[in-house]
Amino acid sequence: MDNHTNNPIEIKVNDNNIVNIAIIGDLLDDKIEKLTSSLYEATQIIRDIYSNTHKRVKVMIDLSNFNGKYTVKSFNAWVNFADNTKQYAEKSAVFGGSNIEKMAAEMVITVAGRTDSIKIFRTKEEALVWLK
Repeated sequence: MDNHTNNPIEIKVNDNNIVNIAIIGDLLDDKIEKLTSSLYEATQIIRDIYSNTHKRVKVMIDLSNFNGKYTVKSFNAWVNFADNTKQYAEKSAVFGGSNIEKMAAEMVITVAGRTDSIKIFRTKEEALVWLK
């Protein structure tokens, strides 16, 4: 099986040290182990950037390729990620996806207590403007 299709998220850091996280496909139980390890990796990247720059990090989360299917375990993994990165992240912008995916993101934001530092946008361009 192609490993890429089984990886639920992609993590990239751009030249401005903005951490880009894209959800790919679903977040069902067969991907929970990879999701958890990928979110741990993303947390480490954010902490490392913070340690190296002494500046809080900006994060973009792309829902464009997320199909909206998730489990309680994956929801909890995202809440833990949001909680574990709040002291290192200046602000996070979520974009793309349907209303269902955005509703899931709103729930994560609310449960993690990050309503002041995470916002949801329709497009990547709108998200970038707010981050800057």
